[in-house]
Amino acid sequence: MSEVTGLLTRQVIVMFLLMMVGLLITRTHMVDGRGIGQMSSICLYVATPATVIKSFLVAYDPQKVRAALVTFGMAALLTVLLLIILKVFFRRMSRIGQFASLMCNVGFLGIPLVQTTLGEEYVFYISMYVAWMTIMTFTVGIYLVSGDRSAMSVKKIFTNPAILSVLIGFVLYFLQVSLPTVLTQTIGYLANLNAPLAMLVLGGYMAAADVRAVLGDRETWLDLLVRLLISPLLMVALVHFLPADLDLIRPVLVIAASTPTATALAMLSQQYGSDYARGAGIVTLSTLFSMITMPLMLSLI
Repeated sequence: MSEVTGLLTRQVIVMFLLMMVGLLITRTHMVDGRGIGQMSSICLYVATPATVIKSFLVAYDPQKVRAALVTFGMAALLTVLLLIILKVFFRRMSRIGQFASLMCNVGFLGIPLVQTTLGEEYVFYISMYVAWMTIMTFTVGIYLVSGDRSAMSVKKIFTNPAILSVLIGFVLYFLQVSLPTVLTQTIGYLANLNAPLAMLVLGGYMAAADVRAVLGDRETWLDLLVRLLISPLLMVALVHFLPADLDLIRPVLVIAASTPTATALAMLSQQYGSDYARGAGIVTLSTLFSMITMPLMLSLI
């Protein structure tokens, strides 16, 4: 595990440098906000789904299925525990603050980190965490940002590329479909875009955020406390109860729970007329601080 922690630390530094490149090309106007949005769409609709589908193109193993379902269950359990903590200890937290505390960037940051640190095969497991977060984002998350229960959309859940790629992956996995080499190579090349492209996009979001405006906000620090410390510490405690034959998903779960606030906070805040500047600022701050907290949390297991 110490080797994995060291590798994660190095990979986090690489990710940070890639984000700085994204920030630089945005600040120097090589790419504008529209370009970052287009890159985000490529990542969301092409590169990340390719990465997920590629992870399912392996031989069937009942143990892998069990581990994937446990990952989904652990993600749900952690969310329930965080909701209880917010209800009991952070009653006055705003809806945006609750979103920032609950919804993590496991798709944009978690998948690339697991992909490059643990290996392609581990994307199989973290994709289940992504599936849970997608469900939460388009139900509870949309309600928190909009304040309108009718805005919650089951349709958006099942038409989301993250969910669709998991469903396609499971069909290929259970049917043990053998794709032509040309197609698997194409999927592989697209999957290779995921990590660098996601980091460039995050850097672009950082360039657009007004970090100083949220630094002086007391609630922002509470958001970061829950997202970057309480959430991963709870997961560190939970994974100790997993049986020995599920050891392989412990680092996956801790990395996923340690990821910063979901970029969806900024996008949904803009879409539903909420405080976009604050949402973008929280995403940026949590991403920067997570570069420190993620390796620390992984070292605890």
